[in-house]
Amino acid sequence: MTASTSSCLLGDDLPVASLSESQALCFVNQDERDRAWGLGIFYLAIPESLDLEGARRFGLTLLDQDSPYRKIRQYGDFEGFIALENNQQTKLALRRCHWDQHYPTEIAAFGRMLDAIGMMIISDVLSHAGIPDSCWGEASGGYTVGEGTAFLNFVHYDTSTSNEGLRPHTDYGFVTILDATKPGLQVELNGAFWDVPLRPGCLAIHFGEALRYITAASSKGVSAVRHRVLSQEASNSIRNGIVYFANPDLDGDLVQFDIYGECSSQTSVSDFFGLLERQLTQ
Repeated sequence: MTASTSSCLLGDDLPVASLSESQALCFVNQDERDRAWGLGIFYLAIPESLDLEGARRFGLTLLDQDSPYRKIRQYGDFEGFIALENNQQTKLALRRCHWDQHYPTEIAAFGRMLDAIGMMIISDVLSHAGIPDSCWGEASGGYTVGEGTAFLNFVHYDTSTSNEGLRPHTDYGFVTILDATKPGLQVELNGAFWDVPLRPGCLAIHFGEALRYITAASSKGVSAVRHRVLSQEASNSIRNGIVYFANPDLDGDLVQFDIYGECSSQTSVSDFFGLLERQLTQ
């Protein structure tokens, strides 16, 4: 694939979807949907009901060193207010079960709107994969029926450090919903990384490894997009992002169904994520 072709794929020609009044995922045609499934990334027009500006304003308050949200304790390695040592990220990251405890009411409500979007996207993927809807809850570790695990993160890249931004990886879960205010995101195609331009009025949707796994035996599987974030230079303004992760129940299972509703493969989420973690750190 030539550079010009890849640039076209990731520029204005990246597939764009929107939500219909009935909350269905709509592309201009089936070819665009297929292309999104193959790339593992597409743009989603921001629904009018989603208060993205309010969420962005909340994210900016975390830059204040006196913000009470910077004092939220850590829950293990992945939740709370965290400054990572191996890249430039500083973030407030919380699972759904902690949103009401720590986030303002309107931010918890914002997270639940992203929940609804995530459930709609995954259901659309499973539907077009031909997997019977009676299998969706089990296949998704409960996510499509309102269970599973969701993270809502507010991320900043600390340009006072010279660490890499975020090294190449695929996301572990089902779907990542990303709002970024500055360039830096790149995705890999045929061994080369290409910029993903900001598209005003749109969120970026990434497919992860868990969604690739549960659709692999179906009639239309999806790709998990490999991506990275470039190191942000101190001369640039701060790069902020809102990142929502739709994941299975971390203590549950992932089940790979075919179009007849037969189980082709099954794994525990802990084993699946553990394997991905080992591959990432090798």
